[in-house]
Amino acid sequence: MASLMTSLREAGKTLLKIAEKKGLDEAEAYLVSNKVLTVRLVNNSVFEAKGVHDIGVGLRVIKGNMLGFSSTADFSKKSLEKLVEAAASTAKARKLPFKYSFPKPRKIPKVAGVYDKKLAELPSEKAVDLAYQMVDASLSHSKKIKDNAGVLNVVSYETLLLNTHGVSAKNSGTFFEASLSATAKSGKNVSEGSDATAGRRLKELKPKEVGEKAAEMAVSGLKSKKLKEDTYTVILDYEPASGVLGYVSMLVSPMIAKLYFPLLLDKMGKKIASQQITLIDDPLMPNGVGSAPVDDEGTPSKKKIIINKGVLKAFVYDSFYGAIEKKKTTGNAVRASFAVGVSSFPGKNYNGEPIPVPRNPYFKPGKWKREEILEETKQGLLVRRFHYTRLTNPTRGDFTSVLRMGLYAVKNGEVVGALKKSRLIDNLLNMLQNVDAVSDKLVVAGSWGDYAHTPIIRTKAHVAPID
Repeated sequence: MASLMTSLREAGKTLLKIAEKKGLDEAEAYLVSNKVLTVRLVNNSVFEAKGVHDIGVGLRVIKGNMLGFSSTADFSKKSLEKLVEAAASTAKARKLPFKYSFPKPRKIPKVAGVYDKKLAELPSEKAVDLAYQMVDASLSHSKKIKDNAGVLNVVSYETLLLNTHGVSAKNSGTFFEASLSATAKSGKNVSEGSDATAGRRLKELKPKEVGEKAAEMAVSGLKSKKLKEDTYTVILDYEPASGVLGYVSMLVSPMIAKLYFPLLLDKMGKKIASQQITLIDDPLMPNGVGSAPVDDEGTPSKKKIIINKGVLKAFVYDSFYGAIEKKKTTGNAVRASFAVGVSSFPGKNYNGEPIPVPRNPYFKPGKWKREEILEETKQGLLVRRFHYTRLTNPTRGDFTSVLRMGLYAVKNGEVVGALKKSRLIDNLLNMLQNVDAVSDKLVVAGSWGDYAHTPIIRTKAHVAPID
C-alpha cells in the first residue's frame, strides 16, 4: 500500500509541476487505485470470477475564469503532459461567470471502520466460496427454488487529492456488496425473490442470510393474490425505505435540483415531511457505507442535518456549486456517475468531475420496533422491494415504483399473504408527510450499487395491480 501511495503522490506532484510550467493558475489531481474482485452467479453456478486493478487520475485546472478537466489511466511522463494539455484545452471552452478556486488545506478528521485488511486481502477462492454460500442457502430453503443469479463485489480503494494550494488528502477504504435473485416454481406458477446487502468489513457479510431471504420471498410469492387498487397504509421495509431516502437525498443537491429535479428548490425552511422524518448526512459515522475523512475535493467531512423534524434545513455543496451560490462547501463533493437505477463500476471514479450530493445519508431512527409497526397496522401492505423507481414529474414530485416482488397484505398486525405484481403511484412529498412510524434500527440496504443505512418507515400510498 505504501509503495502504491508513493507512486500516486509522485504522479500527482508531477502533474502540478507541469501545470505550473504551462502557466495555469491552479491545478488539482485526484488519483485513484481500485482493486475490484467480482463473482457473478448464473443458473446456480459461478459464471465469472475476475479481479481488476484500475489506476487513474482526474485533473482539473483553472486559468483566469476558465475551468477544465481531463483524465487518464496512463501514468507515463508523456501521458501526464498530454493530460495537462487536454485539461487546459477544455478550459478554453468553459468560461465561468463567477470567481472559482479549489479548496484550501484544512485539518482532516479520522473515521473508524472504513478499511478492513481482511476484506482488502480476501483471496479469490474465498470470494467464490462466499458467493456459493448465497446459492446454497437459497437452494436449501426449499425444493421449489430452481434458479439463482447474483453478484458479489469486493472493493479496496485508495485515493489521493493534491492541489496547488497545498491540499494533500488521502483516503483508503474497503467495501462489499452482495445480492441474489431466486426463482421458485410450483406447477405453472413462477415467483421471484431477491435480497442484497453491503458493508465495509468482511465480518459484516452474511451470505447465507442473503440467500435465505431471497428464497423465502420467492417461495412466498407462489401463492400470491391480486391486489385491489386503493390508498393503503404502507410499511416500507429497509430496501424500499432506502429508495425513498435516495431520492430525497438527490433533491438536496443544488446541481441535481437545478438540472433535473427542482422539487425542493423553493422549500428551504418549510415543512416538507412529517415530524417523524429527520434526514442526516454523516460521513464521519463509524463503519458507514458512505463514510470517509474527506470528500472527493479533499474537504474534511462533517455531520449535517438536512431535514429536521420534517423541516428542510439545508442543501449540500461542493466548492464549485458553493461558489455559484456564494456559499461555503459542506464537504459533499462526490465523483460518481450520475445514472439513477443503473449500477456503475464499483470503486472510486476518476473519470468525472465532482458533484454535490449527501455522502452517508440516513433517516434518524425512531422509537418503533419492527414488530410494533406491524402490530399497529390493522390493514395495509408490507413492501420489501422497489423496482424501476422514478420521479415521473420532477416539479410536482409524482413518484412511482414497480412492486415486482416482496409485496404482502397486512391485516390486524399480521402478514397474511403475498400479493401479485403491483405499482405504487403517489407523490413523494405526500408520502413523506404521511410518515407516522419510523423504526429504531438502521440497516444497510439498497440495490444496484446504491446502499444506505436506513430504518423502516410507515406511510400511506396509492397502489394498483399491474396484471
